[in-house]
Amino acid sequence: MTDWLVLAGCVVVSWLAWGLDNRARDAVEEARRKAFLAQERNDVRVEPDTVERLGPTGLVWLNGQAPSRMREGAVAALVAAGLLHRTSPDEPGRQRWIARGTLPVTADAFERELWTAALPPHARDPAHYRLHLEGEYLSDLVIPNSWHLLKEARARLISEGYMREKSERVPGGPRARGRWSTIAAAAAVPAVAVLLLDQAWIRAALALVIGALTVVQALPGGRFTPRPLPPTTAKGDEVLRMAFERYAELDPATRPATEPYDPGQVQLAVALYGLAVLDHVDARMKGDWGREAVMSWGPGE
Repeated sequence: MTDWLVLAGCVVVSWLAWGLDNRARDAVEEARRKAFLAQERNDVRVEPDTVERLGPTGLVWLNGQAPSRMREGAVAALVAAGLLHRTSPDEPGRQRWIARGTLPVTADAFERELWTAALPPHARDPAHYRLHLEGEYLSDLVIPNSWHLLKEARARLISEGYMREKSERVPGGPRARGRWSTIAAAAAVPAVAVLLLDQAWIRAALALVIGALTVVQALPGGRFTPRPLPPTTAKGDEVLRMAFERYAELDPATRPATEPYDPGQVQLAVALYGLAVLDHVDARMKGDWGREAVMSWGPGE
């Protein structure tokens, strides 16, 4: 019975030592991560015109918004400009929307593709003719041809140091020595000796294996997992801070409900403040999008 207690004590001590060492190493890695991010913030230099240069396509990535916000922002901009209308303005339930008017030359690729998709059938390319009523459901308005612009915007953000690759981690050093595992490994030596004196060969072998594993756990170096870094760099965070500060008047939470958005600022407002902006443009849009507001809008989505 005593032999089993000695072996159990050896297991418990080693298990506790591994846990304490892992916690200590986690603290070291977290401190290394904080130091890395603090140094990155100290080195930030951002040009004043960066917000305008990156535009909504860049800000939607920096803000952690779903890329589909570019589609929703472009649709909202068309509605705000009077270029996209509900086919049955006063009808309840989900309704189609149809393009009207003339698209300005200043329209971007997203607005052009969405507006063209919502044109009446007789005005479209015959290859895209559809045998249904005029107009399109908002969830059917997609931007497969403009999708590459979002990918290019993200690649540009990474190359210019505003974002990181998803797998990027803190540059780490070797794993620190496990102090508690060293103590536990040393304590396993007398435990093995006692078991050998009692001729408990199997239990002595098990205690020896546990001690050997504890030694491996105590050794410096070896395998470890550095902390992941946030997707946005300090440089990107600074750009986002500048954008929120510069365009605070676009925040729908503080903007009077009677104050409409300028069509040219709607995409930027959606990129920064999300779908709450739609209520200030046309409250019927959310209902007409329904549950499909962020689905099926481009290749791979």
